[in-house]
Amino acid sequence: MPFQPALLDRLERAVRRYGAGTPTDRAELASSISPLGVGLDPDYAEFVERFGGCYVGVPVYGLRNSDLLERVSVVDLPLRFRRDGWPGTDRGLVVSFDLAGNPLVLAPGGPVTSYDHDAGRTCELAPGFAALLDQHAED
Repeated sequence: MPFQPALLDRLERAVRRYGAGTPTDRAELASSISPLGVGLDPDYAEFVERFGGCYVGVPVYGLRNSDLLERVSVVDLPLRFRRDGWPGTDRGLVVSFDLAGNPLVLAPGGPVTSYDHDAGRTCELAPGFAALLDQHAED
């Protein structure tokens, strides 16, 4: 599903401010995450096709990120959190993490969740990837 024009305008402004990563086509992205055993969310794929991994009010990791983000790919993030035993990271793609270090997990076509290690529970952050961006992209 394409992004709504108002959200896309906000994302483009954020990318101009903070810098883009290197865009990745959907086929390469799908092939790269395939070994993780999770599907590719269409909104996330569209974002990475347009902007690569970058900061837009929330960091969004791709295969090749902007200089503002840590040098870790969206393939490496889930592996890191899975290795460390974070609940729920095997059911989706870890596309980011919050300031407390909790993973943001995107289920294909579904919600974005995070396991809050302080509270010891999983919470839904947004009903989907575009909704997460809409919550965080600057006006």
